[in-house]
Amino acid sequence: MSLTKKTTYFISFLVFFFSILVLIVSAESSPTSDVISLQNAIELGIRQDNQYKNQILELEINRLNQEKAQMKKLFSIDFSGSYLYKSERMVAELPFSIPVAGGGSQPVKINAGTLHNFDFKTSLSQPIYTGNILSNSLKLEIEKEALEKYKRTLIEIELRGRIKASYFTLRLLENKKKSVQLLLDNLKLHLDKITELYKEELTRKSDLLETEIKINETKINIADIERSIAEEKVAFKRLSTVEFDNVEKNYDEMVGTPEESMMIYKLNHPALKTLEQNLQILTLKRKITTGNYLPQVGGFAELHYGKPGLNFFKNQWSLYFQGGISVNLKIFDWNQLKKEKSIIDASTSQLENKKEDLLLDMQKNIDQLYIKKGTIEKQFLDLDRMIELASEDVSLKSELYKEHQVSNVDYLSSLISYERYISLKNERLVEYQLVKLNINTLIGRNGEEK
Repeated sequence: MSLTKKTTYFISFLVFFFSILVLIVSAESSPTSDVISLQNAIELGIRQDNQYKNQILELEINRLNQEKAQMKKLFSIDFSGSYLYKSERMVAELPFSIPVAGGGSQPVKINAGTLHNFDFKTSLSQPIYTGNILSNSLKLEIEKEALEKYKRTLIEIELRGRIKASYFTLRLLENKKKSVQLLLDNLKLHLDKITELYKEELTRKSDLLETEIKINETKINIADIERSIAEEKVAFKRLSTVEFDNVEKNYDEMVGTPEESMMIYKLNHPALKTLEQNLQILTLKRKITTGNYLPQVGGFAELHYGKPGLNFFKNQWSLYFQGGISVNLKIFDWNQLKKEKSIIDASTSQLENKKEDLLLDMQKNIDQLYIKKGTIEKQFLDLDRMIELASEDVSLKSELYKEHQVSNVDYLSSLISYERYISLKNERLVEYQLVKLNINTLIGRNGEEK
């Protein structure tokens, strides 16, 4: 084989080798397509929620209302037609008479109008001055749009909290199942040991029975936990549209300091913003109410085709045009303006009081949640020490049982205590996440930001 062919084969082999290597590395480094982040699951859940969809429709309705308010500033064209029957016609008698045949005279009479009256009208009207009612009405619709957006954000916060709460509940149940399963494995191992001891007549039959009873109790406990897991998985899928098994299991809720949380609430929370937006809406409504008592000026132009026309003395179809300016002004209505303003002012005061209470309650709730968070953080060290001591106690009593220095009941009690402390820590870990979730839900923060 020539040197050139050898070189060609060698290069081909290298290309093939590195291609396989790249494929292997890519397969190992690429994430599993079945596993999605909790954030993605939440977004999917929010998008399919009917309450959220309805709120999107509300925003569309508001957009159309804005267009309607904008169009009210422009002219409008209408068409109308009418028919009117009169049983009598007006007769005009002139102040002179004319001679008639045979002598004498008779007064001159002219018929005005007709018994059958027709009128077809095309009219154009244009607002000229409305006391800023139309401008403020458009601003009102814009403020309502912001209000609907805050409502949409509130729905997102609520759904996000519900999905995360279900997620952490499932993590708690799965951790609890692991700890109970660990107890079951230890009990089975202990049963195997004492079974051998019983065969050698080194222990009592009652020890076997006690252990088997505990094993069955633990199995029942695991079955209950598995049922709760299955039920909560159904709830999680209903909320997020995805299977819990396909969602990441290492998500950690992030929170800031109490001061940061209160600041985030004041700056961003839609509940507080909704109150502030309603105050703006009341201000605009007050301006609109005032505008109703200012002169309302409008221009109009009308094109008529009727029988008779403007000349009632001609009983024939005619085309004519008329136009002008109209002015309307409320002069007296039993002081309704003052009453309406007083009602709006009272509503404004109510909202301001509600806002003050909301801020005070929020500060209280945030302080309480951070106290609970701090308490759980302190408990972690104690729980770690308790688990460590319980593990040593299990090992010690296992040896003492072999030497007949402790009873089987004492050993089983140590196993159960060890499992209980592990479960308690798992509960505290999830409770810690739920407290942080409650903080973020309360202040309207996603909780995914680092």
